[in-house]
Amino acid sequence: MRRDVAMRVIEGGGADAGRAESRSPVDQEERALLTRAAGGDDAAVRRLYRDHVDRVFRTVARILGSSDPDVEDVVQQTFLAALDGADRFDGRSKLSTWIIGIATRRALDQARDRWRRSRWQRVTEWVGLGRAAGRPDDTHDSRSLAEWALAKLTPDQRTVFVLHEVEGHTLAEVSAMTGTGISTLHARLVAGRKRLDAALASIGAETHSLPGSGGDDHDAT
Repeated sequence: MRRDVAMRVIEGGGADAGRAESRSPVDQEERALLTRAAGGDDAAVRRLYRDHVDRVFRTVARILGSSDPDVEDVVQQTFLAALDGADRFDGRSKLSTWIIGIATRRALDQARDRWRRSRWQRVTEWVGLGRAAGRPDDTHDSRSLAEWALAKLTPDQRTVFVLHEVEGHTLAEVSAMTGTGISTLHARLVAGRKRLDAALASIGAETHSLPGSGGDDHDAT
């Protein structure tokens, strides 16, 4: 694969490189496009990137946080990984789902690594040796509040919440993306909802509703 071509296209594309995303079933055209892109076809790389970058960027940004400086890097890693692993695309899912799965795993690995590194910092805050981050005040907009609340989740909880509740994937699709069993995903989703409810209640934000905060999940099968 002409990796230099892919890097030039991906680095030059930016987060707003395109708005179209195919919703059609997987067919030979998708597989052929991926094969050509993996082989170094400049036009195919550009089309693959244009068709999927918006959703990849949005998914990564929601897992890591929209202001995270590593979002762009993870997006680039996602497309390079898709090109390097093109022969592993078996066509059992949509190409978009397969690529989002790569993006999810890359972002989750990044988030888990940070979670581990920040563990000692959290411990010192709990025992009074450090200063915990302040809560958002009433001037924060809804987006700031949502990001603050999502930051309260573990990386695993945040990932399933974003993919299922925000992006609208079924738990079966999330399972395929993350390689995690549906029952485990459901347990993380329930725990994440409870943690979000507690976080919002702690700042008197009972009026802010979150998707799926009540009732059972019906996509578990």
